Amino acid sequence: MTSPDYPVIPLRRPTPVSVSAWKADPPEWLTAEARTMWERLAPHTELTPANLFEFAAYCEALAEFQEATVILAETGLLVIDAASGAPIPNPISAVRDRADRKIASWATRFRT
Repeated sequence: MTSPDYPVIPLRRPTPVSVSAWKADPPEWLTAEARTMWERLAPHTELTPANLFEFAAYCEALAEFQEATVILAETGLLVIDAASGAPIPNPISAVRDRADRKIASWATRFRT
């Protein structure tokens, strides 16, 4: 049997290069808290050059959720409205809720 005159295209994609093969550092723009999340989770996550910035966004969302949770623990779920003097839901709850939604959207890809 002779070889064909046209190129052979493999049906399988090559295996992506994992971060363990080239040890990507976290992006410089990560906050200190997100960098801590990166260092803790990256060794247990299948990262590729194509998803590093998405993983960085996931780490930022985790750090944001953690910081908002700490603030809520310190200030409480209700705060006093300066204008009316009445108790209102702590606005940081909305920050934590947004971070929670971000985490949920990334978690299917990166949760270990």
